[in-house]
Amino acid sequence: MQVVRSVVFRKLTDADFFNINKPEGTERGGGGQSYIDFPTSNVTLQNWDAFLRGIIPTQSTQGSSWQLPLRSLGTNMGVQDVKIYQRRANSVSIASQKLRSKENNRVYAWRPDLTGFPQPEDPAVRWHIENLHVYIAKLDNGEYWAGWFQKAIPEPDWAVNRQLNRMFTEDAGYIEFNGEVLFDTLDSEWAFRVIPRAEAPPALGDFVETEEPEEESFKRSEKVYFDEDEEIANDAPAKIKEMMMKVRERNTKAVRKLKKLYDGKCQISGIKYTFKKRNGKYYSEGHHLIALGWNGSDSARNIVIVSPMIHKMLHYANVEGIDLKKIKDNKLTFKINGEEYTITWHPDHAKIVTQFN
Repeated sequence: MQVVRSVVFRKLTDADFFNINKPEGTERGGGGQSYIDFPTSNVTLQNWDAFLRGIIPTQSTQGSSWQLPLRSLGTNMGVQDVKIYQRRANSVSIASQKLRSKENNRVYAWRPDLTGFPQPEDPAVRWHIENLHVYIAKLDNGEYWAGWFQKAIPEPDWAVNRQLNRMFTEDAGYIEFNGEVLFDTLDSEWAFRVIPRAEAPPALGDFVETEEPEEESFKRSEKVYFDEDEEIANDAPAKIKEMMMKVRERNTKAVRKLKKLYDGKCQISGIKYTFKKRNGKYYSEGHHLIALGWNGSDSARNIVIVSPMIHKMLHYANVEGIDLKKIKDNKLTFKINGEEYTITWHPDHAKIVTQFN
């Protein structure tokens, strides 16, 4: 894995989605946009200069134009030359993204036939598209990689710090990292990996429990905050830490397939403790019955699909009686805090789970 240096991102609007997919002649007055715009109010020209540093631009009356050698997550299509140019004073655009056009040069990662990138059922009709984000990441080795995701919030197993969280909360933007984010080019769903740092803020959705006597906190607070302000005022140099880390690869493909098999419903509680997302599908999470930290398998045999409430209970409550050898009729009864619950496996999933028992 390589360190990520920076990333530009954009949340597509309904108009973006319609115009880059519609056939010629759909609307009177022309073929519509063939580009994806990045407003300079979100990604400034200085941001683009920094992001594309090392690529010599050409100049036109509108501004700079770059030919970007781009790789794409989820494909083996190799390097693609993509044009990025200043289309007007208030926008920089990725050119030739209209799928049904002679000039089509859609980024490989954003092509439905290659990566499953969303497409309208009828491209001549306007569709409402939710939470579809595209991005390009620049790695420390100089490579540029394109990817996409369609989520309002990160999945529980996605590594996200405060900077990466901007990709979910802002319509467009530019982020520079300080060596704390890695990039896995083999994971097309979410390629970012955050290096653990003691001073890093909690990721979105994380709950940090602290137990400190109130009076001790009171004694510390004034001194700690004063010292921090004093350091900033004196322009104290940032501390540099060198660290080595091991990153555990996660079997996200198995989780995705199982979620589809169970239609997002919990194997233990059905739909009781979950909810429907904006796209109408149930929200669920993958849980390892034997934790990976305890040498549990990262395969479908060791994974169950559960609601977020049940997932937290399995991690933090008193769980007894999970023994896969005791599965009967694709069911297993066990206890959480002394109360009985039952895991139910789909027959196709059960075959995998029980074949070694």
